[in-house]
Amino acid sequence: MSGQVKPDSRWGKMVQYQQHNQQPSKQQPVRQQTQQTQPKQGRKDDRGGFDGLVVDQRCKIKMGTGEVIEGIVSAASKYWYLVNVDGQVVIVNKAHVVSIMPLQNPAANNQQATVGGGNEQGPKSK
Repeated sequence: MSGQVKPDSRWGKMVQYQQHNQQPSKQQPVRQQTQQTQPKQGRKDDRGGFDGLVVDQRCKIKMGTGEVIEGIVSAASKYWYLVNVDGQVVIVNKAHVVSIMPLQNPAANNQQATVGGGNEQGPKSK
């Protein structure tokens, strides 16, 4: 008797009770057709922040220590920026960022200054 385990009689009654109560009912309720809903977008896709404005842009990042980092922001996550500074990759923790400012390249600045800039006229012909 040492190798065999005797089942508890209470356990057998409990299993029989559960099996009895799990028998399918003969009359199933009719489900009404409902409109299909779109699956929810993940939070990872849209964080609702300003990261889209600085990714793939040359930016000036001011840190809480007073240090200023200038480089191209390659990627952004919930907690950090991946910045390319003179060929080196720098990971910046967002908790230490005081401000981040996208910089415009000089060619874009010159174009904006001349578009609708005043009464500038071309050379006059006689």
